[in-house]
Amino acid sequence: MRWLWAPAHYWPIWLGATVGTFLLREIWALASHRTADTLSDWVWNQLHIVTRESITQWSAADLLLFFVYLAVFVGWLPWHFWFRKFT
Repeated sequence: MRWLWAPAHYWPIWLGATVGTFLLREIWALASHRTADTLSDWVWNQLHIVTRESITQWSAADLLLFFVYLAVFVGWLPWHFWFRKFT
């Protein structure tokens, strides 16, 4: 059982528990037809995002934040965690 908490193994457990807890709450809100109680609805309201909005209507801050998200969460983090690169 000691190997389970080794640095190479504990982060997927915590990541899975966090994502699982988040998804459980989101699915419960959607299943009970309370879409306004979801985190995604709150984020969309805070960012003033409307459906079918063209990317040409985004501000410079929106584009910068989007590309930072792509670089960190889509590019660097998977390579860092799964392939042990870019440390």
